[in-house]
Amino acid sequence: MFLNVPPHQVVRACRLVCHEWKEVADRDSFWRERCRREGYHLCHASKVPTSWKHFYFISKNRRNLLKNPRGEDEFNGWTIVENGGDQWKIEAPMVSHPNEGVQKNFVTSYRMCLKSQLIDLKKEGYNSSFMDEMQPHIRISDWYAPRWDCGSEYIITVELLNDKKAVVQEFTPEPVTFPQWNDQQWNQAFDLPLDILEEIFLNVPPHQVVRACRLVCHEWKEVADRDSFWRERCRREGYHLCHASKVPTNWKHFYFACKNRRNLLKNPRGEDEFNGWTIVQSGGDLWKIEAPMVSHPNEGVQKNFVTSYRMCLKSQLIDLKEEGYNSSFMDEMQPHICISDWYAPRWDCGSEYIITVELLNDKKAVVQEFTPEPVTFPQWNDQQWNQMTHVFKDYGPGVRYIKFTHGGKDTQFWAGWYGIRVTDSCVEICPADDS
Repeated sequence: MFLNVPPHQVVRACRLVCHEWKEVADRDSFWRERCRREGYHLCHASKVPTSWKHFYFISKNRRNLLKNPRGEDEFNGWTIVENGGDQWKIEAPMVSHPNEGVQKNFVTSYRMCLKSQLIDLKKEGYNSSFMDEMQPHIRISDWYAPRWDCGSEYIITVELLNDKKAVVQEFTPEPVTFPQWNDQQWNQAFDLPLDILEEIFLNVPPHQVVRACRLVCHEWKEVADRDSFWRERCRREGYHLCHASKVPTNWKHFYFACKNRRNLLKNPRGEDEFNGWTIVQSGGDLWKIEAPMVSHPNEGVQKNFVTSYRMCLKSQLIDLKEEGYNSSFMDEMQPHICISDWYAPRWDCGSEYIITVELLNDKKAVVQEFTPEPVTFPQWNDQQWNQMTHVFKDYGPGVRYIKFTHGGKDTQFWAGWYGIRVTDSCVEICPADDS
């Protein structure tokens, strides 16, 4: 019943009727349910109020703590800090404000004009135990606009102070400058609690977070650089650690290494002739590039490399640092290194396929290698495409380069290009677990 009575009547009338009614009106469960029904949810699930009634009325009585914010009462409530040029003035807006109730604004002059207010939270009903225990979000909003015919600059600073009036935290974005001949529209400056700002950033493309949001102000930079932000981004996008025991020291680096996962081999399908490849051996009638004799499972593959009647081998050396994988990341995370290569014989001629992939240290000495037995096809086969795959795991510290070598030959010593075909080769660094 009390949940359907106005809250002030519960406190001022119902509570005084009898002991039982007082007991109900003072119950934490009553005020917690009232909060739930009216949509007053905790900012921090771990910070539960000791008095739900206090929390309810604080939420219910949320209001602007600044006095005379629109200049309707001249400068009452404000302290003039600087009053340069022709001094502060109050006028009607030159352009309608988005809030139709705004009929006046403060105007600055040709030298710096600053004004301030100091809010005493205890006098406003927010005692020290509530502020320290709940740490409620403190939201800032300010509207500003230039004149269309004159350049101008807007400045704002909001400081949270302790009982000695020393700064605990501050919001001091870069000044906003407007050129002459602008659209003189109203703009809003606001400060969000950092965890709310983090949630907003989680819905912004990652490169914009780094290249734009991070540059706005100190607070935005703090959120954009938080490990917790990038760790949550990884969780939401499904980038899970390969090794639960190997936690990255830099979650942003881990995130972008996952996001930018790509084939590190250049020109894997022969679309750019042999560019990117080093010819190790080119026996018989040499290497050649042709269209596939049989369609590849990947419809995007329109060319393949073809070997001849003596050994043909080609290779690429991948410099991991140049590809964005620095030594500390490789040694600390030891991401999986995934290898894939496609090969096919001709139907009318026997052939042999060879592949070797080596993980090298900074001296280009072998740390670990993948060298399977050669694959041999007989004459009169189905000439279908086959895939060779391998994943390097737990290879230890020191890997700085990857050397990929493959090729083969025909086994019947026929002039021309009757040997193994290869294409769509791939080497990927896979920091996240694909399973």
